[in-house]
Amino acid sequence: MTVKEETFIPLFRSSSSGRPRSRTIRQWQLPICAGICAAAILLVGANPRELLLSTSATTHHEFYTGLQQCYDAERQLHAPDDGASSRQNNPRWNPVSGQATPVVIQNATLFDGESTLPDAVDIVFEAGVITSVVSTGSGDALPANANIIDVHGKHVTPGLVDMHSHHLVMPFPQVVATSDVNEKSLGPITHFVRAIDGFTPSDPTIKIIASGGITSSLVLPGSANIVGGEAYPVKNLPLSGEHGEPVIEELLLEHGIPEQDRQRYLKMACGENPKRNYQHTRMGLAWLLREKLAEARELEQRQAAWCRGALEIEHTRFDRARHISRFLEQQGGRPDSFELSTFVSLIRGELNVNVHCYTPEDLERMLAVLHEFGIHPQAFHHALEAWQVPELLKHLEPNVTVATFADNALYKAEAYEANLRAGKILNDHGVRVAYKSDHTGEENYAKYLLDQASIAHSFGLPADKALQSVTSVPAHSMQQDHRIGYVRTGYDADIVIWDSHPLQVGATAVEVFIDGRALLQKRDITEISSTSGFDDLQRVPEMRPVADLDQRINVCSKPRLVFTGIQKALIDRPSLDQVAEHLVLVVENNKVSCLGAKQTCIRGEDDGVTEVALKNGYITPGLIAFGNDLGIQAISSEESTGDGSSGATGDLLNEAKSVHFAKYGAHLHGVAFDRARIGGVTKAITPPHGSGLIKGVSVGLRTDPNATILDGAIWRDDVALHFSVGQGAKDGDTPTVASEIQALRQILKEGSKSDAEQHSVYAQAANGSLPLVVETYNEDDISQLILVKREFPSVNLIIYGGHGAALVAKPLAEAGIPVILTGNLGAPDKWEKRNALPGPPLSDSSAEVLIEAGVQLGLALQGDSRLHGLAREARWAAKQAGLSDKEAVALVSSNIERILRLDSDANGSQEYTGDLVLWDGNPLRGEGSVVVAVREGGEVVDCWPDSGN
Repeated sequence: MTVKEETFIPLFRSSSSGRPRSRTIRQWQLPICAGICAAAILLVGANPRELLLSTSATTHHEFYTGLQQCYDAERQLHAPDDGASSRQNNPRWNPVSGQATPVVIQNATLFDGESTLPDAVDIVFEAGVITSVVSTGSGDALPANANIIDVHGKHVTPGLVDMHSHHLVMPFPQVVATSDVNEKSLGPITHFVRAIDGFTPSDPTIKIIASGGITSSLVLPGSANIVGGEAYPVKNLPLSGEHGEPVIEELLLEHGIPEQDRQRYLKMACGENPKRNYQHTRMGLAWLLREKLAEARELEQRQAAWCRGALEIEHTRFDRARHISRFLEQQGGRPDSFELSTFVSLIRGELNVNVHCYTPEDLERMLAVLHEFGIHPQAFHHALEAWQVPELLKHLEPNVTVATFADNALYKAEAYEANLRAGKILNDHGVRVAYKSDHTGEENYAKYLLDQASIAHSFGLPADKALQSVTSVPAHSMQQDHRIGYVRTGYDADIVIWDSHPLQVGATAVEVFIDGRALLQKRDITEISSTSGFDDLQRVPEMRPVADLDQRINVCSKPRLVFTGIQKALIDRPSLDQVAEHLVLVVENNKVSCLGAKQTCIRGEDDGVTEVALKNGYITPGLIAFGNDLGIQAISSEESTGDGSSGATGDLLNEAKSVHFAKYGAHLHGVAFDRARIGGVTKAITPPHGSGLIKGVSVGLRTDPNATILDGAIWRDDVALHFSVGQGAKDGDTPTVASEIQALRQILKEGSKSDAEQHSVYAQAANGSLPLVVETYNEDDISQLILVKREFPSVNLIIYGGHGAALVAKPLAEAGIPVILTGNLGAPDKWEKRNALPGPPLSDSSAEVLIEAGVQLGLALQGDSRLHGLAREARWAAKQAGLSDKEAVALVSSNIERILRLDSDANGSQEYTGDLVLWDGNPLRGEGSVVVAVREGGEVVDCWPDSGN
């Protein structure tokens, strides 16, 4: 970062290099300044008595204190460390709790932070530092007392680096008492606050996050303010100090380095967040920032002028005391401001600046304001629309990093124009891309940071760049790439061993080392086997294929098509089970005419058929999105983009007042529908929004691009009656969880009366003809619902959400209560979820536990932005529970139908009659793109639905 040249004489000019900065401390110390000065004057013949008379001790001290501050403000680059290879120690290591013996990881397939090395290597680390990386079998002597771990070719990476997290300042489970992420009471500009002052070092997610391979995180204040305060990098090693206590200092990445030599970080924000929180316009926000920066610049210029004058006096050989006295009479002490000190450091270029910013216009104007004051941000965070202006970013800020999400979007207007191929687009234009978590809740859970890189790779980001995006790129942006982000000699021993290629769906850490210490220690990792049920997952996954314009014309407009290259049909159709090869799908006049063996479907007279040869074709059922906002809300935070939300009525037993029907308020199409179609979702089951116990009756919608309310968009008017039990359901009608359970019982009792109208919603729920879906999370609340089921056995009660369901899996199975689980990769972010299983590698997965107990299971995703990855979610569960590909797909298709008893529509047919999706590539592994979607009955309703959103 640079400042204007006229601000400082060269001695105080800051460097624009990205290397960490340190203070240059003068060799003399303040307590002996007077003696040194007096001695110098005596040597040149000055009268010391004159000095003592003309300059008081207080004045003398004031001058040299200010002069010392001038030198303290001078930040110089660290001397080049010859690459990290010259480092012999990790400043965080201590002899009590630090790595005790050398460790050797043998036969590793290593991604070293830049690329995957072609040959197997041995990695040696000792006392928290990597001491060598050599080819396996090179003959190099290993430390005599080393713990040797043979990983049999498994993949090893640097510890992942998350450059945007809020754990520690909003620890899980979130409660008001420990949430310190945003300082709002002091106004929209709070550069002077520090995230470290809000850290909770006992945050249980430290270890959970690390179990996902994330060894370092930059913990920032929130983004409610234009300037949120200073951020701090940490290592995710809980209780890392000598005494095993939750000490904040011992979490810091730069623990062991003098505070004055540590890199400083600042969090800023623009756009909708500060606008919403302070009711300012973007114009007003820009003015407030410029006003405060102008004050800081004026102060910095006065300080620089004072320092220039003081330096001239310091180099004066004659009558220095009188010059000091006259200087202080005219200039006073060095100008300073406790409030503005951080901003003055910002003006000088001493802070690593990280800006929360989304849209092209906000990115452009924020840069304009910052550049006016010579400030150059190191990274833009979130930046979901940066893909629209990569050349502008390169021109305005060539070294900036875009720290973004791979697929998290649609939660506010600024996130609506996100693009699943943003990483590829930015990278193609030479813009550095990092992925980060945010870690404010389940929708951006830091544990699964690696999955962001996997998704980005699926949508076109090259494999090495995808892995760099969560290792060396964020380390570089944080100006810590001399210590972390690489597996190289001299770097911190932050290393992860993976059970599969790290970009494969469901890649899980086998062991995580932080500063050389093994985090998991779940078993003897020297016994890592060379075999597993997923050995094929050691390869780098394929990217989703993309159809060019010619392919789209050939596929979507030809009257007669035959799709060949189909490898697997993952549908319940016995007649296809025997067709191991040459499976084809024939489409004539936009309708499937044959699905079967090539010799059966294609005859000699079919010369006019256009063949579309797929590389790796898959056929799956149409996937079903359950419980999302499709058709009800386009942008979750914008009320005007949805149907609305019902509230308390004062009369829950009056269903005419309390029960709303989603079928009357559905609006079709939009980005969420596009993402669903990309993900092979042909049907959605969407409930209305409700603020209390009763949500209402869900509607079955089609995602077809041409479906309308008048023509085929609604495939089922009334699917299920939806309730909510737990903290989120408290309202005026049910102010307590107890009253929610009580009201539910009353409703079912009313519906069970012999004189109840059988067409009423409550009666249908009570007799089981209309499923009763209850969104709930806590295991005790689920237990209450098990009691409800025992009292009302006719009710088709279904648990939705179910984070704590695994803790009562056997009683659920015994009661015959199915679960549509959103918590298989869930987070313990709320108090009612605090006991939920953290999942591998720390525990079994919820899906595995429920399936083994015999619970009928379906999977769902909360949040529309991830609907493109519904098959990925199924793959996670299948890998953890040992399911086949067909069983995995069923979790997000036929199992949902069975749970809701919708499969009876098949009229007893043994052949599959539902929606079909043809993919090129395996969708479960993130490698497949939808080629065509087929509605039940055979009509082709979608063709290459890849808009990029």
